[in-house]
Amino acid sequence: MITILTTTDNYLQIENCINAIERLHELVVITSDEGVNTSNKIIKVSDTITSAIDWNDTEPPYLFPMLPFSENNLLAMVFYKLGNYQKAFEFVSEQDELYQHLLIVANLQYGYGITNEQIEFLKNTSTHNLAIVSNFGNTNPIIGNNMLQNIYEEAIKNGRTDAEKLFSVKHYVNFLLDNKFYKDAEILVRSVKNIAKSNDEINALNHLLASSLMAQIAIPYNKEELSEIADLQKQSIQYYEEKNLNVNAGLLLIEASEIASFQENFIKAKDLINKAILYFRDEDIPEFLGEATLQKATLLYNWSKNGSPQYYKPAINAFQNALKVFKRDTHPQKFADIHHHLALIYSEIQVSEKEKPIWTAFCASSFKEALAFYNKEEFPYQYAMVSHNYATALMGFPEAKLHNNLNKAFDLFEEALNIRTPEKYPFERALTLLNQLELYWLLHNETEKDELKNYEEMITKANEIKTLVDDNTLLEKANQQLESLHKLKSFID
Repeated sequence: MITILTTTDNYLQIENCINAIERLHELVVITSDEGVNTSNKIIKVSDTITSAIDWNDTEPPYLFPMLPFSENNLLAMVFYKLGNYQKAFEFVSEQDELYQHLLIVANLQYGYGITNEQIEFLKNTSTHNLAIVSNFGNTNPIIGNNMLQNIYEEAIKNGRTDAEKLFSVKHYVNFLLDNKFYKDAEILVRSVKNIAKSNDEINALNHLLASSLMAQIAIPYNKEELSEIADLQKQSIQYYEEKNLNVNAGLLLIEASEIASFQENFIKAKDLINKAILYFRDEDIPEFLGEATLQKATLLYNWSKNGSPQYYKPAINAFQNALKVFKRDTHPQKFADIHHHLALIYSEIQVSEKEKPIWTAFCASSFKEALAFYNKEEFPYQYAMVSHNYATALMGFPEAKLHNNLNKAFDLFEEALNIRTPEKYPFERALTLLNQLELYWLLHNETEKDELKNYEEMITKANEIKTLVDDNTLLEKANQQLESLHKLKSFID
């Protein structure tokens, strides 16, 4: 739907213009109420035509110039906002400036090539549009990231109004997030929050700040940071729901459920993700429904680990449902992530001794699926994480006939430690060292020389943990290992 905001003087002319096109009035609301709260796309008409900024990503992020009011210009803009580009072109000629803008947006939307003449046109008309086309358009040559950053920064500097500056900020921040400049994105958003006036602007910046902060969170989680993210998400979800933008709300509900899970507020997390699932079912968007199902599965798994083991099997079912959407050939990374989670569940769920071999087979198979994607060359951090978890699981496997699970676990821990260096990942390295120390106690020493060698390695690794972290829980576990080793020393001597 389109909302046309106009004055009473223009109302009748605009109404006649819209009614001249069969059934167009069914898609257009004409009003003089400036305070209207709508999710419709808005066109403002007086002596000129102004296309309101789209803060909710329902159309290409392109800024159209203020146009002189004419019926042709109005109908062209209406059909553009309805997504009917072919019809929009019927109301403009090639000599019109609006024609050039519509052609560029059409090329941008459908992936057609952007010509050098169009780039020059944008340089002379709008630095913001130049940034957008350079970022998302099919240009030849492709615009490099450094130049693109310069164009975005120039667009922010040269915006005619605060709203236009903030609109450039919004898309520059998304560019920064896409390129993993998370802290830079956060700093930029915080620096401009004070100039946001409208609810649309405030919400856009709240959402961007939440995304910037969420991208930076790491274990161990900072409670104050999680609380700030949750508050920002709550405000944005309320904004989207008030405008009936349920898809936008649903996507943010997935992230909000994840934050609630990090806060170990599992009831809140469950309520948030269930609401997202309802929205996506109502809108009939299978991939988004898959995302929500995946988040629900993750939530159920986390709930299981925190004293509610009855949710392990529902979590398995939810992950299996997510695999119906995220297949190996279409979504290889999500496919790998799901199998990683399934492997962890298979390794942790309590089953009878009779059932254990089949569950460990499922576990090994899922870990292998995860490692098939997360190789050490392209994804070293994830490779180390999966290797660490696989090694930990192997410590609880039944004795194998064809190979030694404990030796395999030891090798996987070493693989993880090669990546989890003291300089890059001290916390993760400490976790791996602790689990490997537990493994040492299970290993069989063939000779006294092997026993002494392993003892010395254990002492070294337990002491290393104390240099890596200041976490009291990990330090206590390291000290417990050292106490046990000192007791063992008398037997070795």
